[in-house]
Amino acid sequence: MSKYKLIVEKNQDGYWGQVEELPGVFSSGNSIPNLIINSKEAIELYFENSEEKVKRIQFELVMDIQEFFKINDFINITSLAKRIGMNSSLLRQYSKGIKFPSLVQVAKIEKEIKQIGKELSKTELQPA
Repeated sequence: MSKYKLIVEKNQDGYWGQVEELPGVFSSGNSIPNLIINSKEAIELYFENSEEKVKRIQFELVMDIQEFFKINDFINITSLAKRIGMNSSLLRQYSKGIKFPSLVQVAKIEKEIKQIGKELSKTELQPA
């Protein structure tokens, strides 16, 4: 399996991505799943005339905090800030690119977002 970092940005047409490890490999899509499909095709084209064969491709999505909140605009910043123990006004400023977090702050935010993801992935819904 080949794992790549896909740097993701949101624009007016959808999403744009660059494969960090392969200079010149860019793609776009109208959704994240579509961007991933198109990025896999771009990698396959990149290696098309090469001796190297591409096996299953996986991506680690990479984005800055402003892009994260732009892409995941459904996240309640106030509630997330409360979970982190951070001032919600400060987190909102990070999300809008008004202020920029330190590496320590980024790590705290990322850790809590991943924790929320773990909690959600263990959730089972049942009909009422």
